[in-house]
Amino acid sequence: MDYYIQSQELPAKIIFFIVVVALSVALTYFYRQFATQREIIAKINSRTLHDIVVPRGGGIGFGFLFSLIIFGLWIMDDCPTWLMLSIGLGSFVAALVGFIDDVYEITALKKLMSHFCLSLYFSFVFFSYHPFPLSIYTDLFLFGLIMGIWLFIPLWAINLLNFIDGIDGLAISASVFTCMAMVIVLFLTEGDPVLITVFSILAAASIGFVFFNMPPASIFMGDSGSIFLGYFVGCSILITIYLGEISMWTWITALSYYLADTTTTTISRMFLVKKWYGEHRSHAYQNLARIKNNHAKVMYWILLYQVFWALPLVIWSALDPDWAPAAAIIALTPAVLWSLNFGPRLSSQ
Repeated sequence: MDYYIQSQELPAKIIFFIVVVALSVALTYFYRQFATQREIIAKINSRTLHDIVVPRGGGIGFGFLFSLIIFGLWIMDDCPTWLMLSIGLGSFVAALVGFIDDVYEITALKKLMSHFCLSLYFSFVFFSYHPFPLSIYTDLFLFGLIMGIWLFIPLWAINLLNFIDGIDGLAISASVFTCMAMVIVLFLTEGDPVLITVFSILAAASIGFVFFNMPPASIFMGDSGSIFLGYFVGCSILITIYLGEISMWTWITALSYYLADTTTTTISRMFLVKKWYGEHRSHAYQNLARIKNNHAKVMYWILLYQVFWALPLVIWSALDPDWAPAAAIIALTPAVLWSLNFGPRLSSQ
């Protein structure tokens, strides 16, 4: 029992991590060959920031690997059924939904409905094993409000990851950073070892994809990757907050750049653009990548911000919960100013 979670020695855990990275590399390599042959490619248009044909849909590889390992842990009784069904199976379905869009380009309405169904599925599974306190059911308004927010968070997270998947390496580096930050938080706070394992597995699977997606990318994760990661992040937020493992403020701090960029960009566009809800490429990171004609510099700037600014604040928020709101505000402020300066306002000039 708990072989991969409790009884392994550190060297064995490191070997397991490296094996997952290697498997992710292999799957991505072979999928890239497959996508090139089948012409599953990212089309060049007015929204893209690349000028060469690049295969897409690579997220199906690390998404499948992650879900397969979670299923294997469940078979060995090292992962609870509710977590296997909600995160393991649910994430795989999310990757499949995204892959269908990568291949057939389904309409926006169908995508939204599929994302909502994913949120409903997660909620059904989770609450089948973790019922609401009876007191909440007696207040219909409170119950409706909580359920509305609950169902919205996975939808919001899916869109968040989709919004930041606009230059080489940004979304996958966000996955690696967020997962490793959560591993550190859970380790320092003596959190659930199963959750530590889950975040570690996704970090390893994401690192395998990094080798192909860092600037200049030879493959894009596509919607199969962004929907998979968004579903995972949204569900992980709900799970860890509900179980008292990680606070809302710690999550906001960890996702500070991505939250600030997407939120500030959306609000700015409401004032600057008539059809603000349409497709665009006016995020600060997109504008800078286009102006400098360099994805790598922008991506590394953001990664450095996350590691040297946000991560210490993440740890502070977890170890000193009374100051967690302050840590979140401090983490968000520079990113908001960055987005205001280089976001839609710059595009409109």
